[in-house]
Amino acid sequence: MKKYLLALCIILVNSFTVKAQKSLKFVIRVDDILSRNTNILPRSIVPFQEVVESRVGKITWGVMPHRFIETSNLDGKLAQELKESAEKGNELSMHGWEHVCQRCGLSSHEFYCTTHNTPFTLEQQEKLIQDGIDLMIEKTGVKPVSFIPPGHVSDDVTLRALLNKGIKKISTTKPAINVLEDLFNVGMDDEYTWALTPAIYEKNLHDALAEIRIKAEEKGYYVLMMHDPFIRSGYENGITLKWTAELLDSLKIEYGENFEINTVSEIIDFVQLQQTSIEDQNFTQANEFDLFANYPNPFNPSTEIQFSLARTNHVSLSVYNIQGKLVETLIDGVQKAGIQTITWNAENFPSGMYLYRLIVNGSSETQKMTLIK
Repeated sequence: MKKYLLALCIILVNSFTVKAQKSLKFVIRVDDILSRNTNILPRSIVPFQEVVESRVGKITWGVMPHRFIETSNLDGKLAQELKESAEKGNELSMHGWEHVCQRCGLSSHEFYCTTHNTPFTLEQQEKLIQDGIDLMIEKTGVKPVSFIPPGHVSDDVTLRALLNKGIKKISTTKPAINVLEDLFNVGMDDEYTWALTPAIYEKNLHDALAEIRIKAEEKGYYVLMMHDPFIRSGYENGITLKWTAELLDSLKIEYGENFEINTVSEIIDFVQLQQTSIEDQNFTQANEFDLFANYPNPFNPSTEIQFSLARTNHVSLSVYNIQGKLVETLIDGVQKAGIQTITWNAENFPSGMYLYRLIVNGSSETQKMTLIK
């Protein structure tokens, strides 16, 4: 019974928090740009970029630098497209060096060999990163500020190597936001366009929208993962272009002006700012006011509620029953700085658990108390 009441109290307390208007910051992260796949034509990022740009959005391209000097890209066409894309505000993120492990030769990882479960040294990883930075600058004029680990595989040495080379933002499967001092991560969510066919088109669209809504409620942003070559207009007659357009249009209708399509780096900046705001808010609340436990508790028929104010302020102090219904407003007006004591006489109310809530400058705190007759 106690556990039930506690759970119910938590639900009620959370229900008192005023929810912000529904919003979503959306990221489209496309990995393996300049891939070796030459079967899907045309080899161009422009058609997909136009779909996103027409909806006032940006893209984060996961670029493998070594691809610039491979046979299929020696004409410089895709390098020029990436350069022009970056000039329009899209992000070029470094996706490893060549996405092939130099120890075992597999393409499922690169900076840490999962085949032999052995790391590369700091010096080895720094060289891969620096080579990638140099080649991206040479071919596109852009120095990458974010990094996508090949195969989502990295270790602490990778993180240190990235920091040493001036890259402070990554997108990986790691759950933490601050993975290392001064190194921030935003993980990707799901992918719905890999092997997309007309038969699963509607299902994938429905599933994506459902998951995006959940993640929007949880964290305020969503990182959609995609891959070159599956964004190309030559893939299943442009099926991914159509699917992406329909997805973005649906999200725009649902979230309206509160829908933004950002880059990985922009989302990391948003998350950092959000964390700072929460910390500042908690600090401000802790210094602006305190709500203390009532005494006595349990009580019959009256109890004293105390709170402190750092400065004179408008205060609202109300009592609610366990169903969340307002029972009585004890204060709704300006109170002087210092400790205030309010007596609540519950003589005319039935026994049971009650909640009292203090609101100061939009911030609130709630406590529970028990009336026993």
